[in-house]
Amino acid sequence: MTESTIPLSKSARQTHIPELDGLRGTAILLVAILHYVAVPGSRLQYLVLRFVSIGWTGVDLFFVLSGFLIGGILLDVRNSPSRFKTFYARRFFRIIPIYYTWILFYALIVIIGAFVPAVAETNVTRSPAQLMGIHSLFLQNIFFRLDGPLSDVWFRHTWSLAVEEQFYLVVPLLITLLSSRTLTKLLISIIVGAPLLRLATVFLAPGDVSSSWLTYTLTLCRADALTCGVLAAILWRSARFLEWASKKTVALNAGFCVLLGGVFALWKWSPQPLSLGAPTIGYTWMAVFYTVLLFLVLLQRASPLARCARAAWLRELGSISYCVYIIHRAVLLFTFKLVLHKTPSLFNWRDAAVTMLAVLLTYALAKLSWLYLEQPLMQLGHAFKYHTARNVLSRPETAL
Repeated sequence: MTESTIPLSKSARQTHIPELDGLRGTAILLVAILHYVAVPGSRLQYLVLRFVSIGWTGVDLFFVLSGFLIGGILLDVRNSPSRFKTFYARRFFRIIPIYYTWILFYALIVIIGAFVPAVAETNVTRSPAQLMGIHSLFLQNIFFRLDGPLSDVWFRHTWSLAVEEQFYLVVPLLITLLSSRTLTKLLISIIVGAPLLRLATVFLAPGDVSSSWLTYTLTLCRADALTCGVLAAILWRSARFLEWASKKTVALNAGFCVLLGGVFALWKWSPQPLSLGAPTIGYTWMAVFYTVLLFLVLLQRASPLARCARAAWLRELGSISYCVYIIHRAVLLFTFKLVLHKTPSLFNWRDAAVTMLAVLLTYALAKLSWLYLEQPLMQLGHAFKYHTARNVLSRPETAL
């Protein structure tokens, strides 16, 4: 057994793992690049878009990481009498203040738009009050609808936040009430059943665009990625599995290569989230692929994959990924509106320069948010402790 494949002890698992920040940075990079490039542009831009078209799977990596981190926290504190109060208090301070501030900014822009037509909301099928209500309750993945240009860049991508919040309502109860064996069986059943549910949704949903997106946004339809993460957390706490995995590095790497081949096939023949193959087995394939990637990074810490995950710039991006995810599309739109007085595009060098300016602005705003809002809020959340009979657990939470 080499040093790079020695399983980590329980105490080591409870410390901060830098590779997870790098994986989170990879996830936001996949999503953001796709959104920056998926605009009208030149022939070269369309070739680039084809190359990065599978960037939507970054959301699946987010889901796997969230299931792994949140599931792991709950598994470690399942006997704590304060587990529910502490868990939801910490989730509140991590998610709600920033997200609700974003909703309030939307209301402010709508008010300004009444006097400044350049930023006015147009072609909407729901009123701003309805949109704010739906998003405040994290129901946008259920009442999903393509809407006006402002609400589109402001809210459309936040369906994944709704999926995670709904996941947070259920998983603490499952981990508390079910034995590890029963929980594992349930998780495997969900992973197997999710493609069948999506297939049924494809045939049963009405034929309009918004309904077809339900296979991509409904929590039950995307539960396989989240449950893969929770299952990974269970396995990560199994000494038998870690011993087996440390001896089967060749098999793990071979499996990863097979899964990578499937990713290339998905990219070639089903590159869009609703194209043939993706809504059925494609999402699950990506979830399993990212789960195996997670294990390889954690188990083989001297490998090229792990070294890449520890890259300083990826870890930095991962640390600010929550705010980047929320604001990046709106920042891109407003940067183009202010500088070039048009919607985002990539026809020439000016468009590319303004896109890069939007990238820098997004990073600067997200960094400020991390330093002066998110970190202080997380410290408030960590005032709540997971009390147990013998000690107080204050494991750092780095989930999205």
